[in-house]
Amino acid sequence: MFFEATKLWAVRSTRITLASALIAHIGLSWLLAFSAKASGDNGYESFMPAPYMSLASLQLAQLFVAALAALSITSEYSNGTIFSSLQAVPLRARLLGAKAAVIGILGFVFGLLLIGAGTLLAAPAAGHYGAFGADELLIALFGGGFYLGALSMMMLGVGVLLRSTAGAITSAFVLIFGLPQILPLFNIQWLQDLAFYLPTNAGQILGTGQTEPYGATVAVLVLVLWTLVLLGSGIWVFKRRDA
Repeated sequence: MFFEATKLWAVRSTRITLASALIAHIGLSWLLAFSAKASGDNGYESFMPAPYMSLASLQLAQLFVAALAALSITSEYSNGTIFSSLQAVPLRARLLGAKAAVIGILGFVFGLLLIGAGTLLAAPAAGHYGAFGADELLIALFGGGFYLGALSMMMLGVGVLLRSTAGAITSAFVLIFGLPQILPLFNIQWLQDLAFYLPTNAGQILGTGQTEPYGATVAVLVLVLWTLVLLGSGIWVFKRRDA
């Protein structure tokens, strides 16, 4: 696992991607908070706890994180280093398991950083329209961290399945942005209900402590199930397909 962590951090694109995600997130958090204050001052209902503003601002940063997770494996296929990785660790499940652990921990920790940094900027910008308590901050921190950690492992699985950076990033875009917007448009009840069980919506429910349409426990189970399906499929294919 230490080898995978070193290998991931040694690549300059990792640091650039994370820095870009952080800048995009804090900028969007500040913009959302500024908008909430302006709307509130003009008589509109705009109250939202600052940590929840930061959580809502993950919309852009999560795409950077998903891309990084996919790149951690697709780049090895594109430049041929997957062969040296398999020579160093012949057990494929162990190799991919180590990658999943590293990318999952990175996603969780980075999620904590994003929510914390976004809250620090959103709180003063929103004024009393962004007032919050310690419980709301802790819920948003855990929800944001858990969601990005799970999403990272999902996209690692997608990267293994597709072995294509462009394909994996396109899949991430569809999963994160496309399906949550498209499914509710259908006049079919089960498709509209299915939208609630997509990773993005489960992450929002988990990070805001909502109880409808389900609570935090179900949200965790939804994210775990998505992770098991996508990462598990990736491991199954990785063990049986030629490098």
